[in-house]
Amino acid sequence: MSTSQLAAQWVSAVGSAGSLLGFAAYVWIMLLNRKDQVEVRQEQQAQGVTAWLDEGRRHDRDEDYVLCVHNGGDSPVFQVRCLFSLPSSDEQHSISMALLPPASDEIRSLPFGSEEVSREELYSAPAVPEMRFTDSHGTHWGRDSNGQLHRLDRRGVRRKPSSDGGEDGARDDSGWEQAHRERADAPRQGTSRGDSPQDDERAASQA
Repeated sequence: MSTSQLAAQWVSAVGSAGSLLGFAAYVWIMLLNRKDQVEVRQEQQAQGVTAWLDEGRRHDRDEDYVLCVHNGGDSPVFQVRCLFSLPSSDEQHSISMALLPPASDEIRSLPFGSEEVSREELYSAPAVPEMRFTDSHGTHWGRDSNGQLHRLDRRGVRRKPSSDGGEDGARDDSGWEQAHRERADAPRQGTSRGDSPQDDERAASQA
């Protein structure tokens, strides 16, 4: 075999290897893009899950106020949990539901007598529900009292919770509940139960 033939074979081999590497890189990029698209789609679904307090009459309910939980996505969500409190109380209120179907609203009665509180209090910042839920892929999500959505874990987008309730199963919400309780208590620390923040400000101005 001549030197020129050997060189031609090497060029052909290198070209083939380069083509294979290029094809492999293309496939890898396509898989990453597809994963990104799935995650974007998943987050768009989660963005449609919200909760708020509203007037009962707007939802054909006899109660003055109700909790509304909305799923605007086309997939169900699971283990829905809402926490909220009121400025005049140190009690933490919780409402849970095992399943919220797609494109649906769930209206729940409040776990206290709404006649005991004012409309302003029910629409105050502490009364904005914080929530957690799990989507149909098994990914856990949270929404804080500012309405911001965040992913609670980085599990694979197609990795579903185990049926036996293991470490990939139900969420552990205990730390979240404790943090919510501490945030709810913070504005009342240093204020006597019978005094309002306005009373404290007035007393300070007279001192």
